[in-house]
Amino acid sequence: MLSKMKFAFVSLIAAGLIFCLSNVSSAYDRGGEWPPTQGGTVIVMVTAMGAPIKGAEVSVGDNSGTTGYSGNTILSVDNGFHTVTVADHHDNTATKQVRVKAGEIVQVTFELGAAGRPATGSH
Repeated sequence: MLSKMKFAFVSLIAAGLIFCLSNVSSAYDRGGEWPPTQGGTVIVMVTAMGAPIKGAEVSVGDNSGTTGYSGNTILSVDNGFHTVTVADHHDNTATKQVRVKAGEIVQVTFELGAAGRPATGSH
């Protein structure tokens, strides 16, 4: 009984792999480029002294967004070289250059240091 279940499981896995491979090859056969050339993704993380910065403005080329609670934002961009710029709510800014290839995910981290976490309270 156990060997029949093993055979059924292995057969399902093999059928799934054949299905996946046939879809990839048929997309290539229809004249599509492989890998796809639509662009890539840039994930930007903004921190200050290790803590995420929420609400930082991020721009990559013509695209822009705002970081969430985790200090991250995700932007889709075209292939090529891009300037990534961040500005937090204390007017601290930073830039980096990145290259994005087709289908690639590029992660860029900005550590603004103590400037991103100004002193609070009364002195």
